[in-house]
Amino acid sequence: MIFKGFQLDTFQEIAIGHIDKQDSVLVSAPTGAGKTVIAEYAVEHSLQRSKTVIYTAPIKALSNQKFREFTTSYGADVGIITGDVTLNANAPILIMTTEIFRNTIFDNPQRLENVGHVIFDEIHYLDDFERGTVWEESIILAPQHVRLVCLSATIPNIDQIAGWMRSIRSEFTAIVEEKKRPVPLHHYFHADGEIFSNIKHWKKIRQQGRQGGRSRQHRGRRGRQDQRQRPDTALIEHIQKHEQLTCLYFVFNRKRCQALADHYHGTRLLSAAQKDDALQLFDKLIQSYGLAPSDRIRRIRGLVQHGVAYHHAGLLPSMKEVIERLFTAGHIRLIFATSTFALGINMPARTVVIDELNSFNGVDFSDMTVRSYYQMAGRAGRRGMDKEGIVYANLDARHITPARVDRIVNGRPEPVNSQLNTCYATILNLVKRAAKRIYEVYERSFHYFLASDRERQHACAQIDRKLKILRHMGYIKDDMLTERGSFAANLYGYELQGTEFLFQGLLDDLQPADLAVLAMASVYDGRSKESTRDQAIARRISGPATEIVKCIRSIESSCDAMQLTATLNFALSTAARLWVDGCPFDELTRATGLDEGEIVRNLRRAMQLLREIREAVHDRSDLKARLSRTIDSINRDVVDPEKQMLAGC
Repeated sequence: MIFKGFQLDTFQEIAIGHIDKQDSVLVSAPTGAGKTVIAEYAVEHSLQRSKTVIYTAPIKALSNQKFREFTTSYGADVGIITGDVTLNANAPILIMTTEIFRNTIFDNPQRLENVGHVIFDEIHYLDDFERGTVWEESIILAPQHVRLVCLSATIPNIDQIAGWMRSIRSEFTAIVEEKKRPVPLHHYFHADGEIFSNIKHWKKIRQQGRQGGRSRQHRGRRGRQDQRQRPDTALIEHIQKHEQLTCLYFVFNRKRCQALADHYHGTRLLSAAQKDDALQLFDKLIQSYGLAPSDRIRRIRGLVQHGVAYHHAGLLPSMKEVIERLFTAGHIRLIFATSTFALGINMPARTVVIDELNSFNGVDFSDMTVRSYYQMAGRAGRRGMDKEGIVYANLDARHITPARVDRIVNGRPEPVNSQLNTCYATILNLVKRAAKRIYEVYERSFHYFLASDRERQHACAQIDRKLKILRHMGYIKDDMLTERGSFAANLYGYELQGTEFLFQGLLDDLQPADLAVLAMASVYDGRSKESTRDQAIARRISGPATEIVKCIRSIESSCDAMQLTATLNFALSTAARLWVDGCPFDELTRATGLDEGEIVRNLRRAMQLLREIREAVHDRSDLKARLSRTIDSINRDVVDPEKQMLAGC
């Protein structure tokens, strides 16, 4: 079968056949095997029947990329809704984050009446600890007339997932599995300056080293950090020598990511003509995205002229897009990136290097999962360009053994499990829809499908505890939502604190700068050690706000809640206030010491919370006006996601 000028593989034809039969379909195939073609066919199928199609993605970066890709093919028929950005919201092809789709089921179910297909890209996100519950709830609650196209990297328990979906859906859910990659992978290892393909070779080297007394392993015991500060150039030299560029080098630390890129600053990977082309595109994109000159941009430009770059969450979102577009255009030959680069973004390379197969979790080193390894390794090998994909893994004898390496590279991928942890907003919305049937919804969950009777009872107890909390706080009365409960049902993730801030009068007189400070304190996760130079400006609101959250946590604790509402963190109070008052972005970075991308991420999260509060507020025109002014003050310059989106189109 030919689709869009390409001969389809057998698994793609089978999946498309099920779409034609109006089945839902669950596709498991290696990264790079061509699952996107199936999604594109579902789009065409829905459009031909005058139906809307929704494409959900796990991260906003992938949503943005899909919006640009589909816009190239379908023009004005494409829209996007991510919480950050809403463009062309009534288009027949809608790109959404999974959270927005789940919220739409509750908040605006009429929008879904004409939907033909919903595409869940990266469905294995079901077992993501923080966000997997959103995927599970979306599948449970999706309208029965909608057909689901679920795409996943290789997972061993696809039969379980399909069995669960068949048990809760009216249509048939077909399984389509492909285990063969169109571009085969070849795995190599790099340790102590040597490159080899058989892990037994490393085992032999280690044994000989121990027998010889002062081994290489011993000589290197000046600490992992010291080793990381001295990059081993042998591997990159080997990759260059064997013409294995372009190379995607995965690193799990932002500082090391930049340090490695800086180390290879002088490595000339482009010809003079290629250098000119790269810089011309770089300068054009910097101008298109409206990025002001800065030391960071000048340093990155210096790397780009040699075909080198880095990519991590600390960069401005628009700068990440600049680097992504340079990479896809072939101007970046060696890129150092953190693991988020592997999540769905379609940017393969000929060669992948994985810097380490385990990472420090704050207490000890934990090994990478098989699924994580192949999520990254699968980026090696470009279909139609490379005969094979090359994967190198750096090995450190102090932190991993040959047996553990063998398990990661040759072991069976871990099964996808449920991470169901229904939030307060979901419970409130379920009570609103069918108070008597809230446990029936749990009985349709993947968690219930997999769990033992004891585990099911434990999950029901957790729902009981959350219901007890909501009743105690006056959100539910006589199996109906109160005014408080109706308001909280719109605040996903910040239900209790946002509601109590409003109903206890804390928001009554707050001006835009104060509202921004409070929203930032609610969303900031505080993982960075840096704080602002002066937190005194927040004291007027931090006292009462902290007391409110303290009372919420006390009630949750008395009800034995597994997870308490997060405490407030006012460390970015100065940043929030300065930004709302109109300061330049570079002043903000100096004031906080945080990475640019971290600041933008948290400002956007604060802005999203303020939007949710504004949409939930009724009959309080003054507060809505102040919230709007706050949002407008935050949503400017590099923080404005819609400006970034339009600049990238």
